Amino acid sequence: MESLALVTGWLIAVFIGVLGFIILFYVIKGKIDLTKLISEKDGSASLSRFQFLIFTFVIAASLLIIVVSQNPPGFPETIPSEIFILLGISGGTYVISKGIQKSAEDKTDQDEGK
Repeated sequence: MESLALVTGWLIAVFIGVLGFIILFYVIKGKIDLTKLISEKDGSASLSRFQFLIFTFVIAASLLIIVVSQNPPGFPETIPSEIFILLGISGGTYVISKGIQKSAEDKTDQDEGK
């Protein structure tokens, strides 16, 4: 039964890896446009979106390292609280920056209405 779980896990990992390479191939070929991924509506760069993207990759990589470092590789019984803290900091700063941005836009709209 344990070998079936291991084979299933590897099949899922290979499937996700192949899917990732296909998406990366389409991005390189220009069929998937990522210009809006870290930019605002007006096309300017967004530091908060970029930070959220980078933190997401850092958190995913750290969880992957935790899973792979176990012998045999396996999902930990408890996810370290530091991962949730990083995710909360990243998401929180993104939400706060969007709130500040929206507040500034509303103030500008009110000033233009006078």
